[in-house]
Amino acid sequence: MKKKIQFEYKFLIVYLLIGGIWILFSDRIVQSLILDINLLTAIQTYKGWFYVLITGLLFFIYLKKDLIKIRKAEGKAKKSESLKSAFLQNMSHEIRTPMNGIIGFVELLKDENLSKQQRERYMDIVLKCSDQLLGVVNDVLDLSMIETGNIKLEEERVHLNDLMDELYVSYSETISKNISLSLLKEELDKKEILTDSVKLKQVLDNLLSNAKKFTSDGKIEFGFEMQNHDLLFFVKDTGAGIHANLLKSIFNRFERADVETTKLIGGAGLGLAICKGIISEMGGKIWVESEYGTGSDFYFKIPYKPAQNNGVTIEKECEIEIQKDCLLIVEDEDSNFLYLTEVLEDLGFEISRAKNGKEAVSMYQDHSNINMILMDIKMPILDGFEATRRIRQFDSKVPIIAQTAFVLGNEKKQALEAGCTDYISKPFKKEEIYSIIKKHQLKV
Repeated sequence: MKKKIQFEYKFLIVYLLIGGIWILFSDRIVQSLILDINLLTAIQTYKGWFYVLITGLLFFIYLKKDLIKIRKAEGKAKKSESLKSAFLQNMSHEIRTPMNGIIGFVELLKDENLSKQQRERYMDIVLKCSDQLLGVVNDVLDLSMIETGNIKLEEERVHLNDLMDELYVSYSETISKNISLSLLKEELDKKEILTDSVKLKQVLDNLLSNAKKFTSDGKIEFGFEMQNHDLLFFVKDTGAGIHANLLKSIFNRFERADVETTKLIGGAGLGLAICKGIISEMGGKIWVESEYGTGSDFYFKIPYKPAQNNGVTIEKECEIEIQKDCLLIVEDEDSNFLYLTEVLEDLGFEISRAKNGKEAVSMYQDHSNINMILMDIKMPILDGFEATRRIRQFDSKVPIIAQTAFVLGNEKKQALEAGCTDYISKPFKKEEIYSIIKKHQLKV
């Protein structure tokens, strides 16, 4: 890659070239045409003034062009800094608020004189604050993945109408009584499509969540329809609406950080930027039509990819009763291990622990009764990837479930390539670990 010449050097080179060419050629031409010494002197004087005026004009045009670029860049930088500053202030508020609730109510829970009702209410508040904080962290991580190009789609067969029904049930149970929620959908030629169900649901969830936040009464309508060879999704509300000057920038990162209504209602303000990144990765586009005070209509479309019937009948997964098996938990952090043992206590597992990958391989070789492994990824001595590969050299069947707090890279893909059966990201709830264990428990 060629190194770009800096501005001051370009300026000097242009000045010397113009001056050299002028002196070399103008003197020769004038001396060949004029023989009178007095007239030649006068001409040389005017020629000097002409050179000064021409070079001054050229330098003015040249400098102005570069200064315009510099001033535009400076203006953008100032605007970006202002937005980032407002964004960071908002993020500080969004993080500190739930943290204050968590710390405060955990302190209150230490009081032994609390009634059962008080204790349950405080624990509910701690859980809600934890979910709120996790949502903020997830938004920041999602945006970071989009910005760095690390977002990956995992296409699978998705029954679209079922997915829309799930969203409808979820929001109809929590939406205000002053708001009517309606779902509009159509029957597709193929009931199943190929798409990333998690990402698609995330986009719809973000849009519905915004509609719910900014609509105090009226209606929210969402659904999809076929449009040529695309699926057109929409979320419409009769809420606060969006100012006309924000319509073009509403999907930009940090752009909503200074919007007053965002401060009043809350939220990190990253949802729409995340939606735009996901939809772009899916090969579609997203836009909004809105009038301030009357509501907003959000639309996005993605290519319609019908899932082909391969003739394979998928049997409904039967409920597997938890057996009294031996579970090997590979975890170097004491707090994480304690959490897992408390959560899994009701399942009747005999639990063993390895504090690193090398110890896990050795323990699995020495204990034939181990029926499942929960494998942490980041550990000292030997990480979870390499430990899994070594175990797979002599056992290809035992379920190995990777568990990690890393979500920005290709950890899931790496875990599956190393031989893991499945993957769960931290932090996870009791129901999530129950579900994945039941899913992969060996039938004996």
